[in-house]
Amino acid sequence: MLELSKVYHYYGQARALEEINLTIEEGSLIAVIGPNGAGKSTLLRVISGLEEPDRGKVMFLGKRIDGLKAHKIAKMGISHCPERRRLFYDMSVYENLKLGAKVVKNKADFKEQLSFVFETFPRLEERKKQRAGTLSGGEQQMLALGRSIMAKPKLLLLDEPSLGLAPKVKNKIFEAIEKIKNEGTTTLLVEQDAVLALNVAEYIHVLEEGKIEMRGTKEELEKEPRIKKVYLGI
Repeated sequence: MLELSKVYHYYGQARALEEINLTIEEGSLIAVIGPNGAGKSTLLRVISGLEEPDRGKVMFLGKRIDGLKAHKIAKMGISHCPERRRLFYDMSVYENLKLGAKVVKNKADFKEQLSFVFETFPRLEERKKQRAGTLSGGEQQMLALGRSIMAKPKLLLLDEPSLGLAPKVKNKIFEAIEKIKNEGTTTLLVEQDAVLALNVAEYIHVLEEGKIEMRGTKEELEKEPRIKKVYLGI
């Protein structure tokens, strides 16, 4: 579904991404883990068109998308749930969800996605008329994730969905991510909490200082001494 080939990205003289090669198969849930400043958010921004790579190619469903504007990439079926939620705080929960479905033209599809969001996050249905800015942190993350899947994406990009959340709420969010994946949505998850990422992802890439230093399944990475020490605290 998605393929990045030798992608580089710079901020001035600072290298954010270096020779990124990454393939995502349809229906999979792939994770990218790494420390703060490793380039994880930049990677998602390059895929969704918020940043343009300096070198390399990004292919989506056989078409080259690097260089396209973000709204055109969104229309092709890529939905980006950004770090720190980026909600419209003065608008209601329902209005935020409706904006997420801007690319959905079929009313039946809209109703189907809205039902799925409310089934996945019953709290959002309870608070659908409430201003987004008055929600708790966990509820805001639910809304950000719900807004992203309202677009009925082919590929969902999740940027640090557990950031700043209590452990119980983190678990609820990751249960929802598994449910979304089981519904058939291909997902690329960027996450600093390696334990959570390893538990849900089929394949994991370790990004450090802009480079993919290691990759493998949960079982393979859990055997690596540095992964155990640095990311799993073992």
